[in-house]
Amino acid sequence: MISHIYVITMDGVVHYSKSFFGTNYVNNDIISFLTLITRVSKKIGGGHIRSLNFENFNFVYTYGNQDHVFIITTDSHNTEEVARVKLELLKEEYLKRFKKGLEKGKVENETLEEFTEFIEKQIFLPPKILLVGEEGVGKKSIMDLFPGDTVLELDDDMTEVVEKAVKVSNIKGINKFVLREVNFHDLLENFSKFKPLLETVDIICMVTNSGAGNLSRTKNLYSRLKERIKNADFYILANFQDSINSAFEPNKISESFGLQTFGFSAIQDDARELINQIIKKILETSILNKFDKQNLNINTLKEIKK
Repeated sequence: MISHIYVITMDGVVHYSKSFFGTNYVNNDIISFLTLITRVSKKIGGGHIRSLNFENFNFVYTYGNQDHVFIITTDSHNTEEVARVKLELLKEEYLKRFKKGLEKGKVENETLEEFTEFIEKQIFLPPKILLVGEEGVGKKSIMDLFPGDTVLELDDDMTEVVEKAVKVSNIKGINKFVLREVNFHDLLENFSKFKPLLETVDIICMVTNSGAGNLSRTKNLYSRLKERIKNADFYILANFQDSINSAFEPNKISESFGLQTFGFSAIQDDARELINQIIKKILETSILNKFDKQNLNINTLKEIKK
C-alpha cells in the first residue's frame, strides 16, 4: 500500500505532502533525509535515485521539471513497477494542474483540494484480500455478505474471476478494500497465471469448513502456497462452526496451523455483522499495524541525518 506522498524540491522545500493514515504531519527530518541522500547521489556521480528499499517499506522516486522530486512510500511487498505507475500518474497530474501556479510561484488552495481528491481516488491503493479455499467451503456465501456489485469476468483461460470492491467505515485511513475469491486448487495448479495478483495482495484468508478432512487438505495446500508467497499475511476463516459434531474449535485450528483463526458460520443470523468485525480486525492487524511500524522505522532515519 502507498502510505505517503511527497512533492519536494532538491533543496527540501515541501510543495505537497499527503499521508493516507493518521494526521498529515510533515516530518522535516524525513524530508531532510530524502533530499540529502538525493544530492549526495548526484554529487558522487550516481545520478538520480530511483528507489530506496528497506525491510518494511520503500521510497520510490521520480523527477519533474523545475527541480521537483516526487516520492511515494510503499509497503515492501508492493512491487516497484506497480508503485512507479502510480508515481508517474501523480507527477503527470501534478505538473498539469499546477503548471501556471508553479510559474507564478503560487498555488491556489482550491487547486490543492481538488488535487487531493484526485490523489485519494486515483493514487491510493486499497488493501486486497484474497479468499481461497476448496469448493463447498462457503467462499461465495461470504462474498455475498458484503454489499455492492460483484464483478464476474472470464479470463483468457475462460476461468471465472469473482471480485468485489467493499466500502468500509470506522477504520482509520481505509475506506474500502478489494475482495476476491479464488479456488485453492486453481491457484496452485495455475500459479503463474495468478502471480501478478499474488504479488500485490495484502491478505490471504483461507476458508475452511472446520471439518478434519478439509482442514488436513487445506494445511497441505497452505504449505505449498506459503513457500511461494513472501509478503501477504495469512489468516484462517473457519466456516461451518454451526456443525457442532464435526467442526474443530478455532483455537485448535490456530494451534495446528500457527495462524490466527476466526470461527464463523455464514448462515447464522448475525453473519454479516460478524464478518465485518473479522475483516476490520484483520485490516487493523495487517495494514494499520504495519503502518505504525513503518512510521516508527521512518522516524529513526533522523538519527542517520545526525
